[in-house]
Amino acid sequence: MADLERSGYNEFDRLLALVRTTREVLDVLIGQGELPAGGADYLAGATLPHLEHVEAGFRGWLRASEADFAELQYLVLQAADFRLGPPRSAAEARAAATEAAVERTIPGRAQPPIRVADAWNLLGLAHARLVLAFMPRLREDEVRYPAGRRTYADIAVPRGPVELMGRIEELERQLWRAATGRRPRPLDPAFRRTYGFFDVADRLGGRTFRNLS
Repeated sequence: MADLERSGYNEFDRLLALVRTTREVLDVLIGQGELPAGGADYLAGATLPHLEHVEAGFRGWLRASEADFAELQYLVLQAADFRLGPPRSAAEARAAATEAAVERTIPGRAQPPIRVADAWNLLGLAHARLVLAFMPRLREDEVRYPAGRRTYADIAVPRGPVELMGRIEELERQLWRAATGRRPRPLDPAFRRTYGFFDVADRLGGRTFRNLS
């Protein structure tokens, strides 16, 4: 990262460093079949937390006007609290009642405050949406994926909140697989989309932020 162009803004600098380093880690993984020293820790300790912030930004950004009822219902039900069904036995009912009683004794847990979406989470989401929108437009001579055709033109832009959330979750899944040492198949479409995301983000970073300082 010694040649990283400094933007003059620490948060932007960290974002540029993150997408570039993640792409370099994935380069080694697909080229050598294993992560470089420290690669797993970087994916787990830096890249995946960033994607969690992007996902949090998505939840803060989503409004009823952005999707139809079926999409909103699907997205709401992805939250763990809403996926839990009612107790299926007396033991589960007692456990749920005990858990609720304990939570009521914790200050601030009985009535959690409504919080505005974190600005940097929203920025992370905006950056991800920009990258996904630009991905199929990256010139073929700039594509660095080492297998198959040198193009991302076939990777569609997400067409709504459900597809956008699906792509964010796919990024998380693929990076968890990589962080746990699973070697990707070079022609695996999901891994190619994941690599492409960081490839395009790296390309855009140099163009977008080089003149901000």
